[in-house]
Amino acid sequence: MDKLKLSALIGAQPDGTFTINSIQVDSWGRTLRLDCGYALGSSEPEVRFTMMLDDCRELQWRVYAHLKHPEDQTLPMATLVNVRLGAQGHHKPLHLLTDFFGLTVNYGTLTVMVQPG
Repeated sequence: MDKLKLSALIGAQPDGTFTINSIQVDSWGRTLRLDCGYALGSSEPEVRFTMMLDDCRELQWRVYAHLKHPEDQTLPMATLVNVRLGAQGHHKPLHLLTDFFGLTVNYGTLTVMVQPG
């Protein structure tokens, strides 16, 4: 599990909760943008950050929950249960497991950007 690595990349203390707030798929899946959050507790401010995956070659989605009415197209944030960041250059895929979906991506580069706040 690479939650410790991910918290170090965003400059945050470990043992908090990661969420994925939205995913944007561009260029037919070649680029993925994951807008994320990280919080240590309810009294601490949330750190917002973006994970950009570029030069994606293979994606596998697994959807685990359909909790809303089909007419409601709003998405809840997903809590990150497990993550393996993989290796750039298509060497090892990134694996994400949330309470709503799982995602495996073979990617070229991963960039993590903390949003000012």
